[in-house]
Amino acid sequence: MAPISSPHFIIFPFMAQGHTIPLLYLGRLLRRRSVAVTIITTAGNSPCIRDSLRDTDITIVELPFPQDIDGVPPCVESTDKLPSMACFLPFVSSTKLMQHDFEDAIQNLQPVTCIISDIYLGWTQNSAAKFGIPRLVFSGTGKFFHHHVSNLEQREATCRNSFT
Repeated sequence: MAPISSPHFIIFPFMAQGHTIPLLYLGRLLRRRSVAVTIITTAGNSPCIRDSLRDTDITIVELPFPQDIDGVPPCVESTDKLPSMACFLPFVSSTKLMQHDFEDAIQNLQPVTCIISDIYLGWTQNSAAKFGIPRLVFSGTGKFFHHHVSNLEQREATCRNSFT
């Protein structure tokens, strides 16, 4: 009989404090349950994460953040460093350019049981599917918000259909 290995979760928070902090806490909770945890981040965000997790054995893997992105100032790797919210959408879009490096990291971290990534990193679903790894989505706004957005979208579609 083969030995049972502990589960290994990859956690990939979006580069914003309000998204990172809850996922680091989740990582700590998982680690207490003997789950191996790897946090994916960028070099610019790594010092804060390393400081926050210094009393744990959680692994941290750094990916390069895309450079020369139109609408994103150089060396900005977190939303709190954006000069204005006009830079937010280009910032979010630029994270897609991290997909190749993310997939390389997954290959080097095998076996991976689950990926937990932020709602703003939707492209990680494709990466998880590519490797046959389940992906869970973290959304800082929670189910209540998403329920109401979905409800509003349904009402809008109903109104639109009744006038056509």
